[in-house]
Amino acid sequence: MDISKWTVHEMLKHISELPAKDRGSALHTIAGLKPYLQNILQITYHKNYTFTLPEGDPPYTPMNVPTNMGMNRLPHEMRKFRYFVNNNDLQPMKREKIFIEMLEALSPEESTLVLMMKSKKLSGPYKNITRKLVEESIPHILEGEV
Repeated sequence: MDISKWTVHEMLKHISELPAKDRGSALHTIAGLKPYLQNILQITYHKNYTFTLPEGDPPYTPMNVPTNMGMNRLPHEMRKFRYFVNNNDLQPMKREKIFIEMLEALSPEESTLVLMMKSKKLSGPYKNITRKLVEESIPHILEGEV
């Protein structure tokens, strides 16, 4: 299994589909190899991270191109999260515009994942990647919660 070319969506879907007894070790291993996966799970489940965006999904047009063609990858876009998480320095309209542009530049699966991160709960194809699984597998990313 060569995960080096997998998207974040593919990694999380793979882990979620594993038998329950194998999910924790797979999450620990893959998150160790791909630190951006730790960042995604930390933003999703750490209680100190809050999105400074309006509730609900914004109006955006999902990208309609063949898989892996002409789209950005979520790890590349992670640097933009500084505008959306715990940030009040940016004008709300500018922040929302950057967020929508990012969603429209990602694959539909990764855009959906970002919206799940914003809602602080993974569901659908990742329903087995729970906060409890993260606490047990990679607890250090949730340290310092208040």
